[in-house]
Amino acid sequence: METIVLLALAFIMGAGELNKQEVEYTPSNIEEVQDLYNPSATRLSDIVHTNLSVRFDWEKQYLHGTAEITAKPYFRATNELILDAKGFDIHHVKMGELALNYQYEDDKLVIRLDRVYKRTESYTISIDYTAKPNELDTKAGEAITDAKGLYFINPLGHEDKPQQIWTQGETEFSSCWFPTIDKPNERMTQNIAITVQDKYTTLSNGVLVKSEQNKDGTRTDYWEQSLGHTPYLAMMAVGDFNITTDKWRGIDVDYYLEDDFHKYARGIFGRTPEMMEHYSEILGVDYPWEKYAQVVVRDFVSGAMENTTAVIHGEFVQMDEREMLDRHEEDIIAHELIHHWFGDLVTCESWANLPLNEAFATYGEYIWREKGFGRMAADKHLDADLNSYFREARSKQVDMIRFDYTDKDDMFDSHSYAKGGRVLHMLRYYLGDEAFYLGLQKYLEDNAFSTVEIHQLRLAMEEVCGEDLNWFFNQWFLSSGHPILAFSYEYEDSTNTQWVYIEQLQNLEKTPLYKLNMDVALYFEDSVFTYNIDVQDGLEAFAFTARSAPTNVVVDSEHMLLAEIIDEKPEEWWLDQLYAPRYMDQKNVLKNLSGPALETAINHNLKHEYWGVRELAIKAIERTDSPSQFESILLEVAVNDDRTIVRAAAIDVLASFEGALKHEGLFEKATKEMSYAIAGSGLDALTLVNEEKALIAARMFEKESKNELKEAVMRTYASLGDFQEFSYFEEEIQKTSNYDLYITAAYFSEYLKNQDLNTAAKGALIIIKASKNGPSWAEYYFNLMVDRLVEHHLNSAENKIEAQQIFNEALN
Repeated sequence: METIVLLALAFIMGAGELNKQEVEYTPSNIEEVQDLYNPSATRLSDIVHTNLSVRFDWEKQYLHGTAEITAKPYFRATNELILDAKGFDIHHVKMGELALNYQYEDDKLVIRLDRVYKRTESYTISIDYTAKPNELDTKAGEAITDAKGLYFINPLGHEDKPQQIWTQGETEFSSCWFPTIDKPNERMTQNIAITVQDKYTTLSNGVLVKSEQNKDGTRTDYWEQSLGHTPYLAMMAVGDFNITTDKWRGIDVDYYLEDDFHKYARGIFGRTPEMMEHYSEILGVDYPWEKYAQVVVRDFVSGAMENTTAVIHGEFVQMDEREMLDRHEEDIIAHELIHHWFGDLVTCESWANLPLNEAFATYGEYIWREKGFGRMAADKHLDADLNSYFREARSKQVDMIRFDYTDKDDMFDSHSYAKGGRVLHMLRYYLGDEAFYLGLQKYLEDNAFSTVEIHQLRLAMEEVCGEDLNWFFNQWFLSSGHPILAFSYEYEDSTNTQWVYIEQLQNLEKTPLYKLNMDVALYFEDSVFTYNIDVQDGLEAFAFTARSAPTNVVVDSEHMLLAEIIDEKPEEWWLDQLYAPRYMDQKNVLKNLSGPALETAINHNLKHEYWGVRELAIKAIERTDSPSQFESILLEVAVNDDRTIVRAAAIDVLASFEGALKHEGLFEKATKEMSYAIAGSGLDALTLVNEEKALIAARMFEKESKNELKEAVMRTYASLGDFQEFSYFEEEIQKTSNYDLYITAAYFSEYLKNQDLNTAAKGALIIIKASKNGPSWAEYYFNLMVDRLVEHHLNSAENKIEAQQIFNEALN
C-alpha cells in the first residue's frame, strides 16, 4: 500500500499536545501494567475457498451477498467456525439445506457446525447477509483514512463525479463486505460473482471467466482467483471504466480509467510490462499471478492498494498530457507491482512484521528508478525516503518490527516504509548485488503463497551468503533509532598517511552502538582509490597509505548509510567533490558550503547533466550573499532548460529578486505554458509584480487549472481576491477530497482572513461542513483553521463582541 502521509498537516498547523490530567496515585489504586503485545493471530480454522455472489442497493448503499465458505480445522478438532463480519444483517447460515445455529455479536459470527471436524476434513457453509458499510462505527487512521471496507461513490448520481463502488481491505476491513477470517496469516482462493447494471464495468481478483446477461437487464461477471491470497487483498471495483489492454509474456495487463483519461492510459501506465520484466529477472521469480490490472477510482482512502492482480490507485494517478510534462507516477506504480512478490505472494504473518511488505515495496521504487531513470534519479528518491524517516524520527523512534503498537494503523509509518527501504539498501550494499538478489529469490521461493516473520528473511540471506546476519537484523529491524556519525580527518606528512576518524554520537542509552560497513574514497589529482571498512566502536581511527595528500576524502562514498552525518571537511575538499559521481555528492557540497565557494558550486551545478542537481543549485541561490549575480543564467534556465520543474524553480527565484518587475513579460508568458508547474510559478511571480494582471490571469485559469497552477490560483485569491472569489472556493471545497481538500480549505481560510466579517463567518461554516463530509482527520484540522480565522478577525475587529456574535450565529 502507498500511504497518504498526514504528519505534515500537524507540522503546518502547529498542533498542540492534548491536555494531560494529573492523577495522584496511592498504593491502593496502582494497577499492574502489562506490556502491550500484539501476537500473530491464533489459527483455529483455515478457510480454503470463498465463493461470493454480490449485488448492490445504490440508494441505501448496501451489499446483498451470499458467501459459500469452504473451511477446515487448522489443527485441533472443532465443531465451530468463528468469522469476522462487521455490521451485517445475517439472514441465514446453512450447510446444504441444514440451518446452522449461530451467535452474532461484537462483529464476530460464531457458527455451530453439524458435528466435530478433524483437521483432515473440510466442510462448506452458506451465509446469506446484507453488508451496511455506512452504518459502521469505524475508527480510521492516518495512513488509511477510512475503515468501512466498501465504498459507494456518488451513489445517487447527484454529484459532479462518476458513480463507482470499490473496496479497501487492508488492514482488516474485507470483513466489512464479506464474512471471513480477516487476519493476514489467513489464505484462501476465491470466486466472486458481481451483479451490476449492464452499463458498468467490473474488476476483481484473478480472471474474468464469464459474463451472463440477466432477465432484469443486469449482468453478472464471474471472477476467479485460483491462487491463494490473504483476505485483505480481496477486491471489487464497479464503474464506468474504459479499459486499455496490454500484455506481458502473454499475460493480460489492463488499465481501467475514466473515459476522459482513456487516451492517456499508456502515458500513465505504459511502462508496467517493462517493470514486470525487470522485477521478474532481477528477483529470479517470474510474476506469479494470472493477470495484472490497475484501476483509478475517486475518493480513495489511501494512496493505492496492492490487491492481488487488481491494484487500486487514487485519482491523482489519472493525468492529462499537461500534467505528464511535469511528473510521472511510476514510483507508486512500481510500489504496488512489486507488492505482488512482497506482500501478496509472501505476506507478513502479523502487522508487527509489516516492513516485510512495505519496506520491500518502498525499495522496489528505487530498484525501478535505477533501471528506468538511472542511478542519479534513484539516489534522489532514496534521499527523500531518508528525510521522510528523519522527520518522523524527531518525535518517534521505535523498532521496525514491533509487537507493541497501539493500533494496526500505527505500523503504516515512515519506519515501515522509508526506513525499511533504506535498511534493505544497506543490506544490498553489504552483501553485494549477487548475494542480495539470490537471497531474495530463495526467500520468495521458500515462502511462496505463505506468511512470514522477519527471521525467515534473515535465514534465507544467511543460507545464500554463508554469514550470520543476526547483528544486522538485530540493530536495524529489531532496535530503534539510527547512528549519528561525525567524520574528521588528518594527514600525516611524515608517513604519507591519511587518517579518518569516525565517532558514533547517538545516545547509547536508547540506541545501540552500530556495526557499520562502508566505502571510503580517497581522491587525488588523477585517480580515486576506494577502501572498504567496518566501524563498530564509539570512536575509531582508520589509516590509509597515500602517495600524497588527497584532494578529497568521501566517507560512505556510495551514500548508502542510514545515519545523520556531520562531515568536517575543508572547503577545498568540498569544491573538489563537485567532480564526484553521485547525486548525494552534489547535494552535500551545496549544503556544506557558503560564501564565494557556494557561488562557485552553484555555477558548476547549474550546468549539471542531471536535472535534480540543477534544481538543487537553483534552490541554493537564496543562501548566497548576492543572489542577483545569477540573474542572467537563471533567465536562460527559465526559458531553455529541458525540464519543466527546473524552469519553474528558476522563475521562483527570479521573482524574489529586487527589480523583478523588469521580468514581468517572462512571468506573463510563463502563465501561458502547457506545463502546470511553469504556469503556476509564472502566476505566483506575476502576483508579486503586477497584482491586477495576476488576478485577471487567475480568473482565466479557474476552470483549467490543476496541480501547481491550481494552487497558484488559490494563493493569488487568498492574497488579492475579493467577494467575487468566494464562489470559487465554495465550489472547490465541495468537489475535492483527501489531501486536496485540506489544501483548498487552508487557502480558503487565508482568503477569508482578508474578507469582511459576514463573508468570513459564511465561509467558516462551509469549512466546518466540509470537515464532516471529509476524511476522519479533517474535522480536527478544519476546526483548527476556523479557530485561527475567528481569532484573526476578533483581533482586528473594532467591536469584538459584535464580531464574536456574527461568528456564533453562523456556526451555531
